Amino acid sequence: MRRHLRFTRYLPAQCTVLSAGQPQPRPLDGITRNVNAGGLEILLPEALPVKTLVSVQIAGSAPLRGHIVSVDKAVTTVLGKRFPHGLAFEKPVDASLVRRWVSHPQSRRTPRARIQFEVEFKQAATTARGTCLNLCKGGMFIATERPVAPGKEVVLRFTLPGRSDPLSVRAQVSWISGEKQDPTVVKGMGARFLDLDPSMASAIGTLVDKLCAEAASQPSELLPPSR
Repeated sequence: MRRHLRFTRYLPAQCTVLSAGQPQPRPLDGITRNVNAGGLEILLPEALPVKTLVSVQIAGSAPLRGHIVSVDKAVTTVLGKRFPHGLAFEKPVDASLVRRWVSHPQSRRTPRARIQFEVEFKQAATTARGTCLNLCKGGMFIATERPVAPGKEVVLRFTLPGRSDPLSVRAQVSWISGEKQDPTVVKGMGARFLDLDPSMASAIGTLVDKLCAEAASQPSELLPPSR
């Protein structure tokens, strides 16, 4: 019997290893699967040993200390394999914080739709191509063997499915995946749109709303977290 009521919530979280023997804290970007006053379940890109002391920051809240109490086999996400961890807080958190997590928007500020189309991106004098794997009103994840470094500005050129007019959009690379040679991880980058023209914003928003409405009745799947 559970001591604390558990809530399923996919929220962005950063987990930092604090255990002795580490030369310096190691932050790991993760996403929660459920939360409660006594702890949470979090998906992380690597498996941490049971009893590892960590600090976890959920959706930008103050860091909380806890210990890893369980580690399960990897599950497959769009970003590749992620390991579910059970984490117990050193002290149960106040119910008001749990309510804030429960009422927090799900892991993304805007709905994200799964879709695939080709994207050309240019950074300085270099042009490359990739495939959009998911799209939201604020950006997209592009699978590519040649991701641009985070913080760099790129120009994206693509044609939305169902339309004939190509779009040219300025964007900034927020994060990349697949830096390590792991065949299970999709190599690519998350790009955030910059100064979208109203007509472009309307076209992208209309498509995202349509796709999200169509998928609303289907089981949700974990997509790359916006950062």
